[in-house]
Order: sequence, then structure tokens, then C-alpha cells
Amino acid sequence: MRASSVGSESLRNLLSGTTRAVIFVLVFCVSIGVVASVDVRMMVSIVRDAAQFRAAGASVQVLKAQESIDGRRCEALAHTDALLHAGAIRRGDSLQIASLPTSWITVIEVTPGVLGMLSTIAQPVKVSTNDVLGVWLSADLAEVLGAAPGRVIQTTSGPVMVSGVYTWPNDGRSRDLGYSVIASVPSSGLFEQCWTEIWPSDQTLNGLSYMALNGSVQHSQIETKQLNSSLGVSDDLEVLYGNRLTAYAPWVSTAIGFGLGYVSVRLRRLEIASALHARVGRVAIMWQYLIETLIWASGACLIIAAGLLWVSFVDNPYPDWMIWRAGLRILGAGLSACILGVVVVVSTTFEKHLFRFSKDR
Repeated sequence: MRASSVGSESLRNLLSGTTRAVIFVLVFCVSIGVVASVDVRMMVSIVRDAAQFRAAGASVQVLKAQESIDGRRCEALAHTDALLHAGAIRRGDSLQIASLPTSWITVIEVTPGVLGMLSTIAQPVKVSTNDVLGVWLSADLAEVLGAAPGRVIQTTSGPVMVSGVYTWPNDGRSRDLGYSVIASVPSSGLFEQCWTEIWPSDQTLNGLSYMALNGSVQHSQIETKQLNSSLGVSDDLEVLYGNRLTAYAPWVSTAIGFGLGYVSVRLRRLEIASALHARVGRVAIMWQYLIETLIWASGACLIIAAGLLWVSFVDNPYPDWMIWRAGLRILGAGLSACILGVVVVVSTTFEKHLFRFSKDR
């Protein structure tokens, strides 16, 4: 048979309903679409939990050593590929607000690296567009003072510009910055703590913060802890991804796809045997059924892919194409297996079966 004849025959079978394309598209969409969607939502759930883990400050490690942290060394750790942020903090002189003359507010001096962490672990952060260097207030303190970014608060030491307001929820994290004024200072000098953020989590890198010590501190004076341990010690995305309940979704999709391809052609094995009896080449028959299957299966995959695009972006804190592409791999496995099922049936159907197939019908 000529290629044009094979193509036209495939098209006629699709239009006449011989291929049962509508039925198999629906079955393909429901079965493989559900499998892919469940796996995609599981991956979104893992990413969402990881975002919550990081937003709660659980990815931040704290090294404490009284007046023994070298600020420059701590800040320099952020320039390595291993750490996302690093910064040093220490307690400064308390501040007396003019409107609260009987209260002294804790002042926390931080290096610029700590301010970089606030964008993640102290959401939402309100920042002033004013270029004047000022202080940051916790949201609770700002509410009491009626302060906001860009405004000036009066203290007994003089006016102070508010550069930003950060939230510090009571979700298990250390309360060091809970009701405080944060003042950015140069990294020179000694500090009390070195904060480092490792993301994605990697417990093997926690020891890097020891490089911030100035060398004169005794081991008994060193304390390390997680800024927030309420969500567990680690949130290893690679491990969670590999151990998810739907990790075998591609294999399930493969089995379903093979079954659909196999059944879709096996129902027409009498046609195959008849074509062989009429001296139609097996290669031409193979191409005819492959074209028919590719058309309806590809159409089903396009419908599922559009749905997966929406499923992978809904409630995803890091909306990108990675999870959607993972869902497409499940579709690819199902489509490939479907084609294989067609090849198996056509290859194992012979002209000698014609009488038996006719009798069975």
C-alpha cells in the first residue's frame, strides 16, 4: 500500500468511529490524567511544605558564642555556593522611645546578611523607599508605636528613621527578634551569634558556621541550634520527592497506557487478519494502526497537559515549569506504552487466526 492510502484509511476509520477514538480518549484522560494529577499535586504539596519550613525560619542555623563571632567571617560565608544567606547579630544598647518613657526597647545590631534573611523568614516585610539608613521594627512594636516605614520615631537619643517593618510570628522560632528594634551595622567587630541559611536543607553543611569563630573561644562556650525546630530538623526535598506515595506514578501510567493500546487494537484483530488475508503488508497495517492511535492518544495527552498546567500552578509557592514537566513525563510514559501495546497486538496477529476470530465474533 502507498503511504497516501495508509493515511486515508486511518482517517476514514477515525471519522467513521471504527477506531472508537472518543471512547479511548475519555478513558485515557480519566485514567492517566488522574494518575498524573495526583502525582503533580503530591509534588506541589511537598514544595508547599518546604516553603512553609523555610518561611518559619527552620532552614536557619544559629551559632552562639558570646563576643566570639567574627562579623566579617560570618558575612563571608554567604559568598560560598553552599549557603544562601549569612549574617551576624548582637545585642546593642537599649533604646528609650519618647512616647514610652518608662520602657526600654531591646536593640539588636545585625550585619546586612541578616536583613537579607528577613525577606524570607519575616514575611510580609514592609520596606521604605527612602534611602536614609534607619532601623527596622517588629510588627508588634510598630503597632504599639504607630510607626510605619518612612516615618520618624522620637527617642530620648534623637529622631530615628524607620526603614522597614517585619513580622516575627510566635510559631516556634527563637524570640530574639520578637519585640525589638533592628539596627544595621558594619560587619567589623565581634558578635554574639552567626545566622546561616542553607537551602535546600543539607545537614552536612551545618558545620560551616564554625568558620565564623575568632579562634579564642572554648568549645564549651559554643552553642548551635535551629532558629525554629518546631517543624523538624530537616526538609530534604530530594528525599521527600523520592519517597512520596505517588513515586510509582510513571509505572502505573505505563501499565494503563499499554493496556489501552493493546485493547484498542485487539478489539479489531479480525480486521488485521482480514487485511493480511487480502495480501496487505504487515508494515502498512502497522502504520495504519499507529497513525490512528497516535492521533487519539496525542489528543488525549494535549487535553491532560493543559489540565496539568493548571494543577501544577495552583497553590504552588514556587510556580515554575519543573513540576509541570514532571507531570508530562508521566504522560510520555503512558503514550509510549500505548504505542507499544499497538505494536504487540499487530505483530502477534496472523492470517491463520482469521477463521477463529470470525467464529469468536
